[in-house]
Amino acid sequence: MLPHLEEETRLEQLCDLEAMAQIAGSIKEYRPDRVVAYAMADTKRQGRTILADGAAFRSKKLWFKLTFRCQVTPDRQRVEAFDYAVGTPIPKSSWEEYGLPAVY
Repeated sequence: MLPHLEEETRLEQLCDLEAMAQIAGSIKEYRPDRVVAYAMADTKRQGRTILADGAAFRSKKLWFKLTFRCQVTPDRQRVEAFDYAVGTPIPKSSWEEYGLPAVY
């Protein structure tokens, strides 16, 4: 499905998937199942790099703040560099404001 998406959307999705993999692989207390790169602030693109200073990820039915810098390969098919920082939990009272869906 990713190859058929518009480039900006595809790059964000690639980076979202990388964020989930990186978090799950390095911080065992989290089990990320969703990332929203633009939850609290629009993403920025600089060439092949996506900057997400207001991202969020969901783990165990809770949302957490996330920032990441994601660089894709020249063919824009894979991630070649990725840095991230996990932040504090996002209060449930803010989920609707940021468009973060609850899990029931």
